[in-house]
Amino acid sequence: MCLILTDADYVFADHAGQQEWDRLRAIEACFDPTTRRRIEQIKLTPGWSCLEVGPGAGSIMRWLASRVGPAGRVLALDINPRFVGVVDSPHLEVRRQDVAEFCEVAAFDFIHTRYVLMHVPRWREAFANLVRALKPGGWLLLEEPDFSTAAPADPDHPESGAVARVNAAVLRLYEGMGIDPRFGRRLPALCQEFGLEDVAVETDLPLVPGGSGVASMMGTSLSHLAERLAATGAASREDVEVYARLAEDPTVWGQYYTTVATWGRRLAIKPDASVSAAQNFEIV
Repeated sequence: MCLILTDADYVFADHAGQQEWDRLRAIEACFDPTTRRRIEQIKLTPGWSCLEVGPGAGSIMRWLASRVGPAGRVLALDINPRFVGVVDSPHLEVRRQDVAEFCEVAAFDFIHTRYVLMHVPRWREAFANLVRALKPGGWLLLEEPDFSTAAPADPDHPESGAVARVNAAVLRLYEGMGIDPRFGRRLPALCQEFGLEDVAVETDLPLVPGGSGVASMMGTSLSHLAERLAATGAASREDVEVYARLAEDPTVWGQYYTTVATWGRRLAIKPDASVSAAQNFEIV
């Protein structure tokens, strides 16, 4: 049985259309260059079949389509693909579907997801579906956050306490929703548990001044969540206002959340080989 993920499960589900579009575009501007570099490391090849889970505003799915060419295939899954825009490539398909219900088997040379699995209530089922969907020898690249590493760069700054309280409120907000705010840390062990080989890890911890891409994006995002952050009791609305102001101040540096990128390759093994008895999961 798979739980259907709905917009209500997503922390930014109530974000107005233009605001959410702007936030997604800001995420792309901040993180796409590094994501593309990581994909290049696995030597993406024309003709490959690719799966993009949670395409957001669609930049990576379109880039993948341009790289695999007309002989390839790119499928993008999203529970609400309202922000991907017009799809004008014949080898690019956008499908409205929950990854926990996805059931293609041995269909993709490469699968990517960024900041998605932590929001999926039954992420183990989703993870198993992604591994099943890989062709033997296919690659899975996962990028997920660890919010626990966020901290004021200068603990002696007179307003560092507000920043620390907002960071604590973020952790409490996610935990209250049943979401692990440190989810990125799980990825390497999960890849091993589900039988992937050649597992590698790369972490990205931004230490940047206010007004830079990550800082501005976080200031805008947390301003939208001000009431919910205040409701945790760990921070006040005034703390969030201070956080947002400092996030635009180029003289104030901040350490933001870590992105944990983990990639691995599916084993080319016999169909009856079990990956994990505990998960009752088989590569088929």
